[in-house]
Amino acid sequence: MVAARTRLEIATDNLANLSTEGFRRVAARGALTGTGVSIERSRGPATAPGTPSGVDAIAEMIDVLAAERSFESAQKAVTAIDQSRQKSAEAARIQ
Repeated sequence: MVAARTRLEIATDNLANLSTEGFRRVAARGALTGTGVSIERSRGPATAPGTPSGVDAIAEMIDVLAAERSFESAQKAVTAIDQSRQKSAEAARIQ
């Protein structure tokens, strides 16, 4: 969920700075580590003064939607785990 939230923050920041001169797009790259998923941020190439930021609005919106879906999926998985734990606890109390 943290990784999805980080991806969402990066994509929305890129969208917010779409027309900002001198802004360098931030790319998010995920990696699976021993402690979970980590997101690495890397800046794109600098643009010349007076030129647009080089951010592709459509690609960033797709990233926003993908990050939202990832977050929702993780949230559903956590909810399912919580429900299973509750059922197990209730079954243990009954017996």
